[in-house]
Parts: sequence; structure tokens; C-alpha cells
Amino acid sequence: MKETGPKTFRRGLQIMEVLRTAGDDGLRITDIAAITGIQRTTVYRFLDVLIAHDYVKPTADMRTFVFNHCRFAGGPTIAHSIDRLKPVLARISAQTGDSSFLVRRENGDSLCVHRELGSYPVQVLSVTIGHKQPMGVGAAGLALLANLPKEDIRQILDLNRSRLPTFGGMTCEQMETLIRSTLERGWSAVGNAAVPGVLGVGVPIPQRSGHPTFAISVSSVMDRMPLKRQRFIVELIKKELALIS
Repeated sequence: MKETGPKTFRRGLQIMEVLRTAGDDGLRITDIAAITGIQRTTVYRFLDVLIAHDYVKPTADMRTFVFNHCRFAGGPTIAHSIDRLKPVLARISAQTGDSSFLVRRENGDSLCVHRELGSYPVQVLSVTIGHKQPMGVGAAGLALLANLPKEDIRQILDLNRSRLPTFGGMTCEQMETLIRSTLERGWSAVGNAAVPGVLGVGVPIPQRSGHPTFAISVSSVMDRMPLKRQRFIVELIKKELALIS
């Protein structure tokens, strides 16, 4: 008998919820069926609909599925901003050959809401859309964190104190040093933290009022990111942002 009405709706919500709590690793069809008690054939049907409406995304190997956090990253204003900034990231990655990332703040975390890949053979792939990490361990998150009020910075560092060491042995004291350096130079640089062997530079996106909501970063392998190239990338990001301001 074909499912209709509230029962169907509840099952769809149930699948979305188990994927939401599963995190970035996602779940396989068999996992979803086991956790929810929903038959695999039914899970397939629900996933087809959820993917079509962008609530769920398949991973690259098409074996697991993840909740699309970006679908709920904010209201129309946030969604409009992301759409407006996507071409900026595409141009940055085309000109640098490296991966670029659009990140926004979500409480004490930074949330990746868009990613573009470049043409260089080695790309940073471990940070995907929907990926969250403590604010500051990535270049874009550090650019946002450094531009918050001191009280907010302190609260976020306290919140993430126990999580930071899992990112390259980071400590709150080291993060405070990175924040000071970011404010002094006007852009952030972080290496061997979020992703070992990778260095990223980040630039906050200015707002007419208040503190930045978004930041853009570009990341590549350490050998490809000497100081001169970091400065070139930062100026490129600022130039591309100026074109849409």
C-alpha cells in the first residue's frame, strides 16, 4: 500500500534527522534502514526526493549520504549572499589554480557553505560543503574570529578549548597569537591545523554594519604558499570582492 499523509512526512523527517546527527561522514542505505527501522527500498525512495530538493547530498563515491547543512544555513538573505559569492570563488580558483572556500560563522564553529576547486593537480579536498570545525583552526574561520568583539572571542575560545588540540595540537594561547597576527596584517594565515601539510589564507568579507558574516579562504600544499604568493592571493580575493561591492 502506498504511503501517504503524516506517516510519510514523519519518515522523511526521521531519515533527515539521522543524517543530520551522523555528521560529515554520512550514512549508507543499510545504516539508515537499521537506525530508522525503515525498509531499504523505502529509504531509497525517500532519498531520491530529499536529494532532488537539496536536503540530502550523496558523497563522491555515491555509497553514503550526508545532510545538506547549507540548506539550513540561514534565511533568504544568507542564501542570496551565497549565490552572489559563488562566481567570486570560481574566479579566484580559476586564477590561482587552488581550492577556495566560503565560510560563515555558526555559533563557535565555522561552516563551509561553498567550495571551488582549481586546476592544480593537488587540491584540498578534506574540507567539503557542510563541514564544520572550531572557529579559527581554518584560515577563513580565523579571519572571522579575529574580527569579532574581544568578549565574543574569549567565549568562543573557552567553548572550543578542549577541541582545539585535535587540530595540529592547537591551544587557546596559540590561537590568540594567530588572532593578533591576523589583525596586524589584515588577513589570516594558518598552516598544519585544519589539514596537515596545508596552508590557507583568509579574508573577511566586509559588511556595511556590524561584524563580517562570511570569509573567503584559499588553501594549498605548504610548498606552494610562500609569503609572496599568500599576498598575491589576498589581493586577488580583495579585488574580486571589490567588483561586487
